Order: sequence, then C-alpha cells, then structure tokens
Amino acid sequence: MSIQEVVESDILSIYDVLKELRPHISQEEFIEIYQEARKTDQFTFFGYYINQECVGLMGLRYMTDFVHRYHLYIDDLVVKKDFRSQNIGAKLLQFAEDLARKKLCTGLRLCTGVDNKDGMRFYEREGWALRAVAYKKKI
Repeated sequence: MSIQEVVESDILSIYDVLKELRPHISQEEFIEIYQEARKTDQFTFFGYYINQECVGLMGLRYMTDFVHRYHLYIDDLVVKKDFRSQNIGAKLLQFAEDLARKKLCTGLRLCTGVDNKDGMRFYEREGWALRAVAYKKKI
C-alpha cells in the first residue's frame, strides 16, 4: 500500500476511480479538464495503491486568497466502492495534511455537496469543521 503522485503519462489509469465520484465526465473531458487544471493551477492527483491498483484518489492544488492565505485545496477525494470503510480516505486526508505542513500552508480546505451526508459525516469524523457554505450560479 502506498500513496503516490499520479504522473501525466499514467493519468488514464485513474479515470475509472474518478468516474465513481464524477460519473458525468467522459474520458475525453477528463483529459481536457486535467490538462487545463494542471497548466493553470498546478493541479495534482495522488493515488492510493494496493498491489499497483489505484483504489483511492485525491486531487489537490495550492491556492492563495484573502480569507485563507496560502492553503491546500482538495478538489476530489474518492475511494472505489469495494475498498471503502478501510481507512483509505482518512489516510489520503492525512497525506494532504502532511503536504500542507511541508509547504507551510495556513490550512486545508475542501467542499462537498450539501446532499453528501455520508461525506460530511466522514470529514467531521476526521476532524474537519463545517465553516462555510458555497453558492454557485451557472452561466
């Protein structure tokens, strides 16, 4: 078991894992979004591997704003259905926290859908606090 950065040449190998969280995204859109986020925001995926199979995935970026200063933002956190409840998500969050400390971040941040009650319970169990509500508007 290990957590490793997913290099660009291996990006297609994690598509099925991300698809469990984002089922509406086609493989082509996945590649396009990943490349744009990587270029503009230095977005990075980290995978949790068991026997060379990615079973958990976390996407993150470093950001600076007036509220949080320099911080680590987690975009995507997903564990394959058959591997849930094995502490993999918690290990990925701890890995992110360790990265944030090494980069001298002021903290970590993530968002989840208001209807994702299981996710909210998981984050609270892992020591995360509900601190904001995000509003969205499609244009």
